[in-house]
Amino acid sequence: MGRCCRRRTVATAALDHAVGAAEAYGAALYVVSVVDRRVVLTADPDEKESVRADLTDEATEAVERLADRAREAGVETTTTAIAEAVPHREICADADRAGADLLVLGTHGRTGRERRLTLGGTTERVVTDADRPLLVVDIGDGSR
Repeated sequence: MGRCCRRRTVATAALDHAVGAAEAYGAALYVVSVVDRRVVLTADPDEKESVRADLTDEATEAVERLADRAREAGVETTTTAIAEAVPHREICADADRAGADLLVLGTHGRTGRERRLTLGGTTERVVTDADRPLLVVDIGDGSR
């Protein structure tokens, strides 16, 4: 499965849990996608603008698609696609700005030693840095 498809699966699984929580507690959802500035900065100089545009388009499409699904479920939703930030830092900062009561993030569901060592780079860092409750959704890797 390609990187984009894996991210989409993780985001969709996390959204299902977030919608359930929002419905149960009468809460609104704030859907965020962050373009990792490190990916843009390390791109070939001739490709930086193309990489930036592609990642920004992907982030915008992702939040719109996820927000549409949440709205279809009757959940009030706000979206933000943030270009060029360090994802875990921006997720935590954005949660602070929005006054989020709960963060819902997906992870790939690693097993064995890999599971003990990491949840997934961004998710692990948010878990470490966030000062609010989190729900981490293990979507598995499809091989179990």
